[in-house]
Amino acid sequence: MRRLIALAVVFAVLLAGCQQAEVGKGRIKVVTMSPRDMVEQLKLGEIDAFVAWEPFVSEAVANGYGNIISTSHDIWPNHPCCVVAISDKSNRDIAVALVWAHVKATRFINSEDNREKVLEYASEFTGKDIGVVKEAMKRIKFVEYPDKEEFVKYYQELEEGGYLTKKPEDLGYDSEEEFLKDFLYSEFYSIVLEKLKENESWVPEKVNKKVRVGYLTADLHQLAFYVAMKEGYYEQVGLQIEAKEFANGVMEMEGFKNGEIDAGYLGGAPATLKRVNDNIGISIIAGANNEGSAIVAKDVNSIEELAGKKVAIPGFGTVQDFLLRIAAEEAGLEITT
Repeated sequence: MRRLIALAVVFAVLLAGCQQAEVGKGRIKVVTMSPRDMVEQLKLGEIDAFVAWEPFVSEAVANGYGNIISTSHDIWPNHPCCVVAISDKSNRDIAVALVWAHVKATRFINSEDNREKVLEYASEFTGKDIGVVKEAMKRIKFVEYPDKEEFVKYYQELEEGGYLTKKPEDLGYDSEEEFLKDFLYSEFYSIVLEKLKENESWVPEKVNKKVRVGYLTADLHQLAFYVAMKEGYYEQVGLQIEAKEFANGVMEMEGFKNGEIDAGYLGGAPATLKRVNDNIGISIIAGANNEGSAIVAKDVNSIEELAGKKVAIPGFGTVQDFLLRIAAEEAGLEITT
């Protein structure tokens, strides 16, 4: 009898261990780090996969560190990503000039006639090989203004997920609608769009002002900023650009807060989170890109195979965080930290 009980206990322990293992297999362990570190950590085998934006995705693939198992287009088509923000929209002439230069640069990028020159600019801006940026460009939609519907969807996901610590009323707005209208401020883009429709050669009057513009290190999504400088669009409207480089969007938002920059290219995620949670007064006046991210994995070929693996994201509440959660949910997996 004692032997049978002992065997039963051993069996129960083994069964429990198997069940725990099975539960473990259904979970993805998530860690946070910068995209630059993701590439190196994937190479070293410290993480099994990561979710990041270009050109870090293509850099990892080109160097043989991993392969793309799902693009952000597959997971969340037309999702918002980088934007152009301004701290003070009361100076309308400067805002219109900035948007005009951005629109001209974006159209330059999207013109097939400029393909080779754009690739050269992309390589210069990011410091990556032509082959890497050429591959990366296939997954980026360079846009003039964000998809409002998708951006609002992202805002609501942040709200429902508890990432936003304040409500529009706490920020001095009467409603969410009023806040979003001021945050996603489309008036300057509408002016530029209408003028260019009437006359594609239209150029705003020169403002002859110095403007401090922030941007993120090696972020291919913000290529329009570099193209606008190289093609002389800022000069045409009398903008003397003082470029200020930031390591990430959170630091750039601190730059806005501390009065170090007047405008900037950055991710929609830090722009939204810091605008609401820290009440840093910015408005989005243009879009930079949609999509352009992917899940890259080592020795894994599907989302389902990420079970029990360690996956890096740039931060909680980011678009990349949501992309992983959407993909995991569809694959029947859970996220754990």
